[in-house]
Amino acid sequence: IMKKEFKIAKLLALRQGTSERTGQEWKSRAVVLESTEAVMYPDLIVATLRGEWAENPGVQEGDIVEAALSFFAHEKDGRWFNNIRIIKIEKK
Repeated sequence: IMKKEFKIAKLLALRQGTSERTGQEWKSRAVVLESTEAVMYPDLIVATLRGEWAENPGVQEGDIVEAALSFFAHEKDGRWFNNIRIIKIEKK
């Protein structure tokens, strides 16, 4: 888990559906986070909000936030993918 300050560069549209495997409903929203470090080309990270935070994140584009991120990888059809989830987000 990593905790760091970011600027909300973009809030993407809410996605929702029902899991084919479990039958449970889900909600998610991708968020583009921009590093706030003073560099010429700031890093951008796409991370995911889940559940109620996805529907009502409590932040807007341009806000400076402190986000706790969780990193993990998963395999599908012999290919590996990284996932970054926002597990906590607070406006600064």
